[in-house]
Amino acid sequence: MIRFRDPDQPLKLRGRWVFPVGGPPLENGLIEIEGGVITALSARSDPQAVDLENVAIIPGLVNAHTHLELSDCPAPLLPMRPFTEWIRSVMSHRRGRPRNGGFPELATSGPVWSGAIESGRLGTTCLGDITSADWRPDLNPGDGPLVVAFREVLGLNPERIPMLLDQARDHLALARSGDLPSGSAPGNLRFGLSPHAPYSVHPELLRGLVDLAREADVPVAMHLAETESELQLLRGERGEFVEFLQRLGAWHDDAFRHERSILDCLRELARAPRGLVVHGNYLDSADCEFLARSPQLSVVYCPRTHAGFGHTPHPWRVLLARGINVALGTDSKASNPDLSIWNELLFLRRLAPDFAPSSLLELGTIAGARALGLEGRFGSIAPGKSADLAIIELPTDSGTDPYAALFDPASRVRSCVQAGRWQRK
Repeated sequence: MIRFRDPDQPLKLRGRWVFPVGGPPLENGLIEIEGGVITALSARSDPQAVDLENVAIIPGLVNAHTHLELSDCPAPLLPMRPFTEWIRSVMSHRRGRPRNGGFPELATSGPVWSGAIESGRLGTTCLGDITSADWRPDLNPGDGPLVVAFREVLGLNPERIPMLLDQARDHLALARSGDLPSGSAPGNLRFGLSPHAPYSVHPELLRGLVDLAREADVPVAMHLAETESELQLLRGERGEFVEFLQRLGAWHDDAFRHERSILDCLRELARAPRGLVVHGNYLDSADCEFLARSPQLSVVYCPRTHAGFGHTPHPWRVLLARGINVALGTDSKASNPDLSIWNELLFLRRLAPDFAPSSLLELGTIAGARALGLEGRFGSIAPGKSADLAIIELPTDSGTDPYAALFDPASRVRSCVQAGRWQRK
């Protein structure tokens, strides 16, 4: 990504179509930007505008769930089934890195940095990243997408819960600038917590992490209802997770002493200021009913990762029909060929051609911002919002239907504007 203009200077952009998301598309729309903020949106003529010609200008894309730490995977890891075998592949990939965890002293050569840069080049200006214990604030580029860094926490041993909660507190303390070494953290960082999953987090640890999130007013993301084997484990049945955890030496009877359900986890997650139900591939009717009554909760659907694992059809349309916020994520390059939310949208367009294209665009923009608690700044084009935009190059003969042009299979991300910084490949 190359910055090639002063973001403090006023900028006016015109495109063939502008998609505000909060309203209908504007033909030959004009966006005025000053100080990194959108100041006006119209279709008026202005000779001083930079005419981008045959493009669609949409809000910067929002990736509500990814693992930038795995951006050094050259291709999705195999095998993808059974699920615990894929987890072993991820663990093996991590073990194959240098002893420092793959996060070198020079942050620009690490997978988190490269993943953030890739995301920005692909039109994403805001993302939710699941971070590991080795993560440092300076691993993220200061001129890249805004990142909500969700500290991942795993632990089934009840004796380790106090230590793990202390580590989570340390992560949240980074949100206070006084706790950061001078110049070590970019300003485009926010913080959250991520109790990993029901099969890897003790119920008491989950409760403690949500309590911390409430105190700090930060979001919580948790992998939930991701696989059928996860549901099997929670029901108290033997399955692949029991053997997997026992072989790792991570099994603790205390964590599974009582039968649990996804609904139990949702009830805990609902106590957080914002809760992200990551994947949600196997949510049942009771789960959906609870989600419909809990507007602070969102489901993050990762379409191409879902397809790669061969799951049963995702209930995303059922969830939307119930008024539940559904955002999109890319998961990671351990399960997905790239980090492009735009490619997720094109994939869904092929998967569900009858789905309203205006609603489809919302999944990759305002819905993701809402899931992260950032809808006041990101996700739509409107005066007062951050000047975060994705520039989509349209086919030469794109016709007069704005959404047909936007979601044409040949459309692609050309460049993006991040907080008023006009950037390109």
